Amino acid sequence: MKTWNQYHADMLTLAEKSAPYRPDVICPVMLGGLIPGAIVAKYFGIKDVRPIDIERIGECRRLAYDVQGSISGKRILIVEDDLPTGIGPAFIAQEFRQRGSDVKIGALYVTPQSQSLTDFWVELYESADQFPKYPWKTPHIGDRVIINSQD
Repeated sequence: MKTWNQYHADMLTLAEKSAPYRPDVICPVMLGGLIPGAIVAKYFGIKDVRPIDIERIGECRRLAYDVQGSISGKRILIVEDDLPTGIGPAFIAQEFRQRGSDVKIGALYVTPQSQSLTDFWVELYESADQFPKYPWKTPHIGDRVIINSQD
């Protein structure tokens, strides 16, 4: 397991890699992208942080929590901790482009499948099974089924 300092260093690396893009808005994907999104926003001095949430049911994706306010003409950086497939953020990026935004996707960790859909990333893992265990979110399997749920 990585330490908080290692995660923080990876988040700063993601910010540095995306620096030439100069985003106006950071859109962290809940839940995993909130901490990386906050660190990236602080790096840039961006106060315009608008969380979003992507719902997945099988292969389908949709915005479960939409970006707040107008995004037309804005440079948006969608931030995630990891991208097993990249399908969700790629779908949302296309949606935001249709609303007049310039959109890029950043993630700490990607797989070969998601790498081509991600504009900025820190580490490539052969599979999502190898992603680190994050201290900021509970692991889940598939369609947001929590492991060891007490419900």
